[in-house]
Amino acid sequence: MDVPFLTLNAWIGIWVAIYMFIGAVMDLNRVIVLCTRFTDEIFSFLISLIFIINAIGSPFSDVGVIHYFDMNHKSHDAYEDQPLYSHWASALLSLIVFIGTTQGKLRMPRLSRL
Repeated sequence: MDVPFLTLNAWIGIWVAIYMFIGAVMDLNRVIVLCTRFTDEIFSFLISLIFIINAIGSPFSDVGVIHYFDMNHKSHDAYEDQPLYSHWASALLSLIVFIGTTQGKLRMPRLSRL
């Protein structure tokens, strides 16, 4: 895209200003009552899903725990000349930290009830 940043930012600001003006004139803030906890939970689930996919490893990027198991992954290049380095140890440590962090998060609500 060959669009100048400030021009694009200005047009987005104008569009948002028009949208907000129409919303204020039509008193659309009364619709917020229709937003339920279910809507909040769905949005929260989608954000969590994005972070989980990024942590495990997306098939479209080369970042994530699953990619550490690949011996030819670029994260192992800096250590390939060290005799004590094992890509399996690095991958398993990453997996253990990933599972430990997930378990810790899942057990946190139980600690607040004590």
